[in-house]
Amino acid sequence: MSDEAATSPKEKSFNWRNPFLVALWTPVYLLGFAICFSTDMLWVVLYLILTLGLLFAYVTEFEILPGLYPNEVIHKVAVSSLVGIVSGFMIGIAIRSMTGVDEGTDTGGTISGAKYMGLTWMLTSVPGYLLCVWRISAVNKRDLEEEHRARMEKRQNRKKASPPILNKDGL
Repeated sequence: MSDEAATSPKEKSFNWRNPFLVALWTPVYLLGFAICFSTDMLWVVLYLILTLGLLFAYVTEFEILPGLYPNEVIHKVAVSSLVGIVSGFMIGIAIRSMTGVDEGTDTGGTISGAKYMGLTWMLTSVPGYLLCVWRISAVNKRDLEEEHRARMEKRQNRKKASPPILNKDGL
């Protein structure tokens, strides 16, 4: 048998768990934030609520996508996006404090206005992307199936120990 036939099809295919490629979801996600930020602060609040909802879904083990790895990626992208948003705000505040702003001018719906959408996207995406690369590389080293099995085993043990009236699956 040749070496080519001995390799599995998965090994021949493209490495879809490359952290540098998977982390590109963060700038894509933050492009939506930049659009919201350049439009209105209400959209920013709704976008942050959506991001917190993704984090809540991960914590409560609600499957957004089928599979353990895609849900881990969604969680890492959401966390990295929040850190990118916070660091982008901090960098933006530092830039505004250095350049000075006329207090009497109206900047529109948000601080940046629509003309700074690309700058907003860059200020949030660069730190978010770098953090997501680091977090995805850590996810790739974990055995997600074993962690999920242990989590389900603990959940079953908790169900056996609780009184029947406190069963979360139904009354």
